[in-house]
Amino acid sequence: MLKRLLILLVTLPLPAQKVALSLDDAPFLRPAPRLAAPAQHQAMLAVLKARKVQAILFTNGVNGGDTPEGLALLRAWGEAGHLLANHSYSHWDLNREDVTLEAYEADVLKGEALIRDLPGFTKRYRYPFLRAGSTVTKRDGFYAFLKARGDAIGHVSIDTADWLLDERLRKRLEREPSADLAPYRDLYLKHLWACARFYDRWSREVFGREIPHVILMHSRLLNGLFLGDVIDFFRAKGWVWIGPGEAFQDPAYALMPKNLPGGEALADAVSAERGDQGFVKAWRAKATDPDDLLFSERRLTERLDQLGL
Repeated sequence: MLKRLLILLVTLPLPAQKVALSLDDAPFLRPAPRLAAPAQHQAMLAVLKARKVQAILFTNGVNGGDTPEGLALLRAWGEAGHLLANHSYSHWDLNREDVTLEAYEADVLKGEALIRDLPGFTKRYRYPFLRAGSTVTKRDGFYAFLKARGDAIGHVSIDTADWLLDERLRKRLEREPSADLAPYRDLYLKHLWACARFYDRWSREVFGREIPHVILMHSRLLNGLFLGDVIDFFRAKGWVWIGPGEAFQDPAYALMPKNLPGGEALADAVSAERGDQGFVKAWRAKATDPDDLLFSERRLTERLDQLGL
């Protein structure tokens, strides 16, 4: 009987890792080659509808959220069943010395005012650049501000540099409108998979368990072109896309880490708070495949240069 039970346990499939999609800087109306901003949104919405995936958008005013066109696009996302959350109005870095806590809080309120009456609005805030303050006064002062307003933090468990790939792709298409997109798509998927494996393992080390992930991507040309490939790729790897609300219910996302400077991805922040930051060095030392290190912006930049992208 015991032998049959052990065989059954070995042969049963492991629970699939769960991940939720978040897109920062929406609606990002910057002009783009190949696919203009409204078409990027239409493409992403179509992909998510076809694949039955819900996203949460973190919005800014300066990226077009304060325009009639931008608000119409954000409303379309909310009406399609996606969530809208605040990413400030001006996308300021709270760690900068010239950004006061008082001005930052006012800017956050200005950003929320743009979207609070739209369908899908949820009281969750994500720090621009994932930076939560370079001093105790700023960090804890803003934590108190969020608590007083009943706002949750839009934590990230998997950080990515998709914005870097997007910038390179835009510049290439501006020079060469008919450029082949396949090399950018392929490297993008390698980068995201490196980030997912790196942060998943780090999160398990920090929390001693599997947590549902929230991946940080951006409302950009790159995802207007390749979001469907991203969703399909993770599913092929055995991961399951879940709604952001389900992911954020995990108690890890209610944490307010005390690291300084504040912020960063969740495993990073909690590790720094504990004074235990050896994971990254150990991960790099154990890497046997160069692709394993593509979570790093530096390594990603080197690979882009090597490939002439």
